[in-house]
Amino acid sequence: MVEVSVTDQLDYYLASLDELGGVLIDAEQSESVGKGVLRLTLGTVMASKGAIFLYHQTDNNLSILASQGLKNKKHFSAPKQLVKQSKKYRHNHILLEKTPRWLTGRLKKHTQDSHLNILIPLFHKDHLLGLLCVGKKFMGEAYSNAEIKILEIVANHLIKALYNYELIQNVEEKRNQLNLKLLELETLFDISVAISSVLNVKELGEEALWRSVGILNASKGMMLVQHENSPILKTNNEFNWGENTALISKKLSIFKRIAETKTGIILTSKNKNTLQKKLGEDNIIIAPLQAKESILGYMILCNKETRSGVEAFTETDLALLSALCNQAAVALENARLFKDITEAKQFNESILGSIATGVITLDPLGEVDSTNQAGLNILKMEIDEIIGNHYMYLFEKDTEIIELIQMAELENATHTEINMSFLTVSEETVVNVSAAPRVDPDGNVQGLVIAIEDITDVSKVKNTFKRYVSKQVVDELLDDDAKLNLGGEEREVTILFSDIRGFTTMSEKMRPEDVVSTLNEYFSDMIDIVFKHNGTLDKIIGDELMIVYGAPISADDDTERAVTTAVEMQERILKLNKTRKKQKKKPIQVGMGINRGVVVSGNIGSRDMMDYTVIGDTVNLGSRLCSAAGPGEILVSRTVWKEIKETFVCKKLKPVRVKGKKDKVGVYRIASSS
Repeated sequence: MVEVSVTDQLDYYLASLDELGGVLIDAEQSESVGKGVLRLTLGTVMASKGAIFLYHQTDNNLSILASQGLKNKKHFSAPKQLVKQSKKYRHNHILLEKTPRWLTGRLKKHTQDSHLNILIPLFHKDHLLGLLCVGKKFMGEAYSNAEIKILEIVANHLIKALYNYELIQNVEEKRNQLNLKLLELETLFDISVAISSVLNVKELGEEALWRSVGILNASKGMMLVQHENSPILKTNNEFNWGENTALISKKLSIFKRIAETKTGIILTSKNKNTLQKKLGEDNIIIAPLQAKESILGYMILCNKETRSGVEAFTETDLALLSALCNQAAVALENARLFKDITEAKQFNESILGSIATGVITLDPLGEVDSTNQAGLNILKMEIDEIIGNHYMYLFEKDTEIIELIQMAELENATHTEINMSFLTVSEETVVNVSAAPRVDPDGNVQGLVIAIEDITDVSKVKNTFKRYVSKQVVDELLDDDAKLNLGGEEREVTILFSDIRGFTTMSEKMRPEDVVSTLNEYFSDMIDIVFKHNGTLDKIIGDELMIVYGAPISADDDTERAVTTAVEMQERILKLNKTRKKQKKKPIQVGMGINRGVVVSGNIGSRDMMDYTVIGDTVNLGSRLCSAAGPGEILVSRTVWKEIKETFVCKKLKPVRVKGKKDKVGVYRIASSS
């Protein structure tokens, strides 16, 4: 009789488990699984009540998936202590006759009020999925070991089912997210195609704004662009705003915040600020038009319209608008660059068309792809005779020019030759020729630029002389033929000497080409300043410069210009040394001396070779002062000090004895301009 009872009981349990398998297979949702499993479980063990709780890790809450015989509660808090302690009982049961200490709060009260006897934590590995709870049996009997085992088996099956449904739910959620993302990408692609072909800034802004308004269902919108020199954001485009567009300052805190974070922002009635008051709108979304690290402007939309009415914009809306604005910013930057390039091209063409120097460009294959009008005039050719021709055929009579171009190609550097006979035109034609690499913005060489300057006749003299004295001096000398003859005259002038300190020692440790490069860099900067103040470059002796003010042209401010030149030269040397420091090169230290007095000036030499210079004791004293000056110092004589003491701050030094002078001479050091 006992054996039969046990057999019947086992058959019943097996039948229940078989039915449970069918429930798990056929159910389409976790809720139906929960109800079916709970019904079969309670029926199998003959329990009066029970519940299946789901654990939500995001907010540490428990919700009821299914219940029978209990008052439904939506949520229970699940302290971390519950998760930690219940992990010890995974795959096993917990008797609730004595409530565990870690079972607290509303869940504890609910289990007590509902007279739940057994709790089984539903763990998948270390991940808590929920709890299975059952109350007392109908007859108040204690649960047998077989019944508890059945509960644990049910729990294991339930774990697998819940975990699978969780996976399916996650997959479904990811699929929905991917579909949404795909839709966004398709939209952005369509927008990108639409705006990328627009190169007019105004039209581009209109297209981008119209697309933004349409995608986000906004009632109105505007695109604001900022200009570096203006505190006001300019309305580039507007939609449905009419004439009521307010002047908006880019100094508003909202724009400062966006500029700092490089992210857009959503404004609602809960966080009203100055911009909302200016625009008279509550629901606003703003995204920056950001190209690389620069913000070009802002897209502002108002009032998201739906079937339910006006709603606040969402983070998804902001992400979509930000992506659209990024596309628009790139297109806007391209449009601006295109405009700049077009204007620059027109400007360059205008300049090239107006200058007297012939400019011929070669492609990477050495063929001519452009020339200005001066190039046609100098070559005495028509444009179809030049374009597409290789330079070796164009200049086949001038081997020196071909060699110069080849050197520029080989070394990727500028090469220049002056006073060349231009046999391509005639034996009498004399030109200066320069060949330089054509470099694109990325630093890639795209061919060569050939510059040809016709210096035949008077231009030959004038352009050669410009290399030694300023333009004003050249014009003066060429206008007065008498000044080009041999001879001299007494003049009162100001002499400026500058000399690099320790250059001989420094050059001994440098390669010859580095010495030349250093001097060229230094002299280029210094001579520019000299010519700026209309000084006459008398001599370059090694690393020393001799500059004259007052010959061949004199002015009332000769001395002041000489001192100004010296001050600016020292300032330029400081900047030059900063660059040299970055290049790990030794700094250049220069001492300067300035004197004023009477000299003999004029052309000295022969009819075939002459040198315009000044001589006399004034020159010697200026040289001695330069020798006495320390690095960075400008020493001037008393005659100079008298003329510039009201303009420059000078410090009187102890008189010094100089070679060639019996008595000591008064010396002053230039401190600064007053």
